[in-house]
Amino acid sequence: MNTTELIGIKDPNIIISLVFATDTHIEIQAKLDYPAPSYPHCHGTMIKYDFQKSSKIPLLEQAGIPTLLRLKKRRFQCKNCRRVMVTETSIVEKNHQISNLIRQKIAQLLTEKVSLTNMARRLLVSTSTVHRKVDQFTFKEHYDKLPTVMSWDEFGFKKGEFAFVAQNYETNKLITVLDNRRQITIRNYFLKYLLKVRQKVRFITMDMSGAYNATSSKSFPKCPNHY
Repeated sequence: MNTTELIGIKDPNIIISLVFATDTHIEIQAKLDYPAPSYPHCHGTMIKYDFQKSSKIPLLEQAGIPTLLRLKKRRFQCKNCRRVMVTETSIVEKNHQISNLIRQKIAQLLTEKVSLTNMARRLLVSTSTVHRKVDQFTFKEHYDKLPTVMSWDEFGFKKGEFAFVAQNYETNKLITVLDNRRQITIRNYFLKYLLKVRQKVRFITMDMSGAYNATSSKSFPKCPNHY
């Protein structure tokens, strides 16, 4: 296994030139380069141009140490229309600097009662970035399926505020993240599911106030068990 695979990068077009440790994190310097494609707009021939200024892309921790990728992306220029195009990679969305691995890690940490401030510190991103990513999470809410066993929890969302998270207890798959933990918000969300769907829920685990037992009992009539 090569170095890029060890740090979770599976793009063969990313070539690492230097890896070193600082007092706070591991830094990786690399370039993204591949043969010039045809320009998709005018189908003209493109030539290799230069490299962009390095993008700072946070990666997952390595041995518990925050890791940062400084990636230079190749630019191409069309010989026909002179327009410029930049190389793309699957590790980060176009025009973004937060890797998809970090986005997935944020989703995971939501289920571990990690505050957004601590998430930002661990992942080498700003707190506002974590807030934006939480706001951007979308769930395929068709309201036609719920697990037999659910897990309810809360986490620090903003200073002095808590959000609500529900997930499949057996698979840890997120069901929803609500921006507050008020009972009426939770109840109104789950009442979007048909009664026959809610009746399939038999157990709910929660590390929250016992007051939520009333909310869950009203929403899930066949779920008398809470842990």
